[in-house]
Amino acid sequence: MWLSDRRSLLFGAAAAVTLAGCGFAPAYGTSGAASRLQNALRIEEPDSQNAYFVTRRIEERLGAGGASAPYELDLIVSLNEESSASTSDGALTRYQVLGRVTYALRRTGETEVLDTNTVRHFTGYSASGSTVATLQAKRDAEERMMVILADRVVQELVLAAPDL
Repeated sequence: MWLSDRRSLLFGAAAAVTLAGCGFAPAYGTSGAASRLQNALRIEEPDSQNAYFVTRRIEERLGAGGASAPYELDLIVSLNEESSASTSDGALTRYQVLGRVTYALRRTGETEVLDTNTVRHFTGYSASGSTVATLQAKRDAEERMMVILADRVVQELVLAAPDL
């Protein structure tokens, strides 16, 4: 047992030295670049349910900065739906939901954009059940889509954090 503990200790030490040598630093660590985004974003008031889901998820991940936040994040959320499967008699059985969020990050009170990007993703839902089941599947797919898009926005912001 002692030998296996020693091996895992040696492996862990080697991994730590390797990561330290390549300049690895935790993004959310005390000196990590993304730590400056924690509780530092003010996001405009959502104008739709989908924008609310995106805003809520970003605030869950990075915190809400409030009125005194050093950065403002503007979001444009769009969602489209396409049919993706049908039966031989033409009845639609599956839909594809295409989502897009365009964001712009600025210092509070300034017009210069520090970072901007558009993230896209898709998901789907089945329309083969009852009307109520199809409506619930659609709502669930849209909410899932907004969480995925918000997570991608956070990833992009974390990547851009060293340059802010």
